[in-house]
Amino acid sequence: MNQSKISSGVAAVVITLASATASAVPLFDVFGPLDEATFGGTGIPNQKVAVSRQFEDGNTLITVAMSATQRFSNPALTNDGAGTYFANAGSNFGGAGESATEGALWNFNFYVDIDGPAGAKLTDYDINLFYDFDPAFDNGPAGLGVINLSAFVAAGSDPTATRIENYQNLLFGFLGVDALPFRTAPTSAAFDPNVNGEYNFAIQVAAGWAVEQVRMDVQVVPVPGAVVLFSSALALFG
Repeated sequence: MNQSKISSGVAAVVITLASATASAVPLFDVFGPLDEATFGGTGIPNQKVAVSRQFEDGNTLITVAMSATQRFSNPALTNDGAGTYFANAGSNFGGAGESATEGALWNFNFYVDIDGPAGAKLTDYDINLFYDFDPAFDNGPAGLGVINLSAFVAAGSDPTATRIENYQNLLFGFLGVDALPFRTAPTSAAFDPNVNGEYNFAIQVAAGWAVEQVRMDVQVVPVPGAVVLFSSALALFG
């Protein structure tokens, strides 16, 4: 699987503007394939994706989507069909040395598309992505990292873009550093890929009020005991 990284990634857990409290429970309209998504690379799975769609002003269709997938040739993630993905702890350079950059065994992916009349574009909206370094379950938006996608697009090579998509990895160091106005790092300690727990992500699109949002979880779980025993036996045999 060939993948290419942008220097200011994205993803997130959502803020509900109309409420003082926010939930980290997955939220989407459909959980399934998003054939048009590449997530900024080639060969990245797009069949198990949390997708939300909403018409804004009656004629602009906003699509926001997120997923979590294996990084390069690492083991594929599983999911519960309801927006929670299951990954293994650990880090490497892509499973078989496909990357010069160390990362967790899994990536999170995002997709935002604005399909409207001529002139409609991403920068017409406030689009924020939230990402989590804290392995506690059900973290709300307070303390999460935030990437301002609208600012990122406005400063890019095509401020009139109608679609942005890519993947990121929580172990990439720049996600732990503020780069205002584009990125606010999480308030918790640096991400530890070897810790089991839950990481919450979301995207929110707003136009003075919340228009659309999507949320997902990634639970990093222990490798099943039988797999550990089998691996240990292979190591002894070797």
